Amino acid sequence: MATTLPNGDPITFYSPEAFRHNAKVLLFIRSCASGAAGIAAGILGLQNYSGFIFYAVISLILGFILWLGKTGANSKRYFISPLAIWTDEVGGNAVSFLLFWTLSYGLVHIYE
Repeated sequence: MATTLPNGDPITFYSPEAFRHNAKVLLFIRSCASGAAGIAAGILGLQNYSGFIFYAVISLILGFILWLGKTGANSKRYFISPLAIWTDEVGGNAVSFLLFWTLSYGLVHIYE
């Protein structure tokens, strides 16, 4: 029998360790994706704002894949904030994206 509040709503119990683990996994996935997106942007020869738009699109696609594929469109069950899957570490990994973008652009397009 499920425990309920006086108004009839079920009580939901959360595991802080599971939330921390999910946040670490999300950080790892976003870090790897930002590096790969940076390399792809450099190889494609993207410059100026087109590279940052590319990063934003890749971040949205990754968020959608994680939201629909891994959480089954129920991100509140796995993260403290339902927006965490869309917004966490996007800005922090932009620096990694920029690093890989400029490195791969320089290695591929330096003599053109």
